[in-house]
Amino acid sequence: MRTLADALGVTPMALYNHVEDRVSLLRALSDYVYRDVSQKFEQSTGTPRKRTEFLLINYYAAVLKHPNLSLSIFETPDAFSIEAARITNYLEALLKDAGLSLAKRKLWLEILVDFTHGSSIATATHQINKKSDRALIQGQSQRYEKALTELLNHVFP
Repeated sequence: MRTLADALGVTPMALYNHVEDRVSLLRALSDYVYRDVSQKFEQSTGTPRKRTEFLLINYYAAVLKHPNLSLSIFETPDAFSIEAARITNYLEALLKDAGLSLAKRKLWLEILVDFTHGSSIATATHQINKKSDRALIQGQSQRYEKALTELLNHVFP
């Protein structure tokens, strides 16, 4: 909170007029960042498969755009936001639309979420640590999309 206050040119106490604590701040930031993913998804059309791909690719891109936020959220599970829950609910509904049983939906939800998080966090961490160039990040994103396509071939045959 002190680092943020310094960056904004205010006292740390000024931040507490707007948020309760670090967790509340992370939750609010997460809602702000991931709201765009939810809104784009709500406007999307197409088959459940295409919408699933659209949702996960946009979520992946949001994580890459704000890697420190995503890493902070993973370190602070209480910071799980309303928008993150909404994205998870959208994905679960899409898997239901695919006709999967409840057990298969839960399994594929876990697989797709963990795969997306793992890939985006690995790329984001590399980006933070190595100051990677855009071409490398773009290559990682293309590999993610290819792998996601393969996974979705099993969910939506």
